[in-house]
Amino acid sequence: MTDGLKLSICVPSRNRQETFQQTVRDLIANSRPDIEFVFADNSDDPAVMNDFMAGMSDPRIRYLPAPPETLPMQDNWERSMAAATGDWIIFIGDDDYVDPDAMDVIRETVSRRQETEAIGWSRLSFKWPDYRPYAGNFNLSLKNEVKHADRVSLFRRMFQWEEASNVPASPFTVYHGAVSRKAMENIRKLYGGRYFEHPTVDFDCGSKLLFAARHFVFVSRPLSVLGATAKSNSAAIGRFAKALEIYENFVREKGNAFESGDAMQDFPFKSNLGTASSILSAQHWFKSKYGIRVDGWEANFVKALAKDCSRAIDRNDFDLHVELCRRAITRFEDGKYLDAFVPRFTGASAGIFTGLMNNSLHIDERIGDCQTPAELYALVQAMIEPMSALKFNLEQQRLVAA
Repeated sequence: MTDGLKLSICVPSRNRQETFQQTVRDLIANSRPDIEFVFADNSDDPAVMNDFMAGMSDPRIRYLPAPPETLPMQDNWERSMAAATGDWIIFIGDDDYVDPDAMDVIRETVSRRQETEAIGWSRLSFKWPDYRPYAGNFNLSLKNEVKHADRVSLFRRMFQWEEASNVPASPFTVYHGAVSRKAMENIRKLYGGRYFEHPTVDFDCGSKLLFAARHFVFVSRPLSVLGATAKSNSAAIGRFAKALEIYENFVREKGNAFESGDAMQDFPFKSNLGTASSILSAQHWFKSKYGIRVDGWEANFVKALAKDCSRAIDRNDFDLHVELCRRAITRFEDGKYLDAFVPRFTGASAGIFTGLMNNSLHIDERIGDCQTPAELYALVQAMIEPMSALKFNLEQQRLVAA
């Protein structure tokens, strides 16, 4: 039964009040009644958002003002989840967008496959106008399907880094994905009495979800937009000196307990080595704490680390970062996987590709002069098949032994 289902869309924020306010406006513009919005401010100056939210009378809003002392990211996410009352939960960043009508997809999926616990989907990317240091594009999936996702394959993608870019190719997490309350409560029950433990919150949740849930569904159609502004951590992608600055500020402010201790102290792949390494560090912490062993990830990860290096914009930055990564790989198992590390510098001057490739359309991100992720999403919606035309194929695929 899907009658009475409610979706909670949670938006935790820290010191990005301008985009946070725009995200609030864009989300509540959808008037559907089966949505709840949890907006959690964690900024140094509480007055900015408190004044803005004071003018909001929408009964669907649950606003959590900034506490007297700022919280670690995982604690702000934790209180957001604790405040949510929906049967399904989605988290996005304060510079992102998700379509509240994703609830229609959730409702239809659950009506066809009641045991569904997590739904992932394609995502668009968007750089806000204040952060466009070089020409870029976004990838638009032209498929319009809803399919069962094989859990064994998801394990290999997440923990063995199969088919990874600079991040694991697994879209299942509460961040830009929908997770049932049942699955979120299973995470809390299994892992320390919390929904979120590690500051790399999206992959902390994604890793645990593969143990806490059994039934996954993937929607090839985009339902949300990953945003980036000059203040975003994602603005450091390809700018490794900036990434190191963010890491050092984080350590000064909150300490580095998650990358110290017996299991982590001698592990060479730390968050200071960029996106891929920060994800692996979170995975290693999780596996070490809960006694989980996964083999066969090493060469795939090193290839992903090389891809992460290759995102560098500046040649000097690239060379310095490659050397730091090479040192870490050399320290790991006596350099056994050095041959897999083949970073290539292309830089921003290589230009961008636009056009059709493998059922995806690569589009110049400046299309339509969009100013917000919501504007980009609306433009894309006019280009692809309507959500009502989604093709459902939820039969579970059986694995055949070779």
